Amino acid sequence: MAHNETQLHPRRRAPHPARDLILKAATEAFLAHGYAGVSIDQIAAQAGVSKPTIYSHFEGKEQLFIAIMNTVCDNFEEPFLGPDADTEDLAAMLLRIADNYTRAILAPGVLAMHRLFVAEAERFPELSRRYYEVGPRRVHRTLAGFFKQRMVRGDIRTCDPMMLAQFFAALVIAPMRTRRLFAVDAAIDWTAMDKQNREAIALFVDGCRPR
Repeated sequence: MAHNETQLHPRRRAPHPARDLILKAATEAFLAHGYAGVSIDQIAAQAGVSKPTIYSHFEGKEQLFIAIMNTVCDNFEEPFLGPDADTEDLAAMLLRIADNYTRAILAPGVLAMHRLFVAEAERFPELSRRYYEVGPRRVHRTLAGFFKQRMVRGDIRTCDPMMLAQFFAALVIAPMRTRRLFAVDAAIDWTAMDKQNREAIALFVDGCRPR
């Protein structure tokens, strides 16, 4: 199903109480039941509004989902490394990045949205690409810039910085996120997560050391 650029980058709207209630109710319903398992009647009941009120703001369920996904993408924070990113001890800086990254990505709400968007990627391919670009891809680009600077300094052996960024992100996030996405663990053991990050950084730094 195709969606145009207006849908991908909607005009900013002024806050509206009823619209916000509808979006909140729709988000909760989609997360609980998936896109196919939710009707406009359910959303109206959960939001405490009438169906005509929903249709006065959205054309239907598809436009509601598009609005939710665009809102999530618009609210992604710019990856932040700090002013000392290029001068601090490499292992210490990478551990700080790993700690911040894992806590952001493994937050329950973020995981739930990630699971929903992956499930609906084929239904909304353009929106899914936008989600990837402003989320994972932007983190990878930021990390690649950081690694490129460290290569110039001689802290890391020369290689493809984007590939290295993807390796690093997978190393610190994949094991625990996979367990949470499949509901293997009811909650995150942050003591174990922090230990994993320290071990991952030690291996990563050793593997990237100039020969």
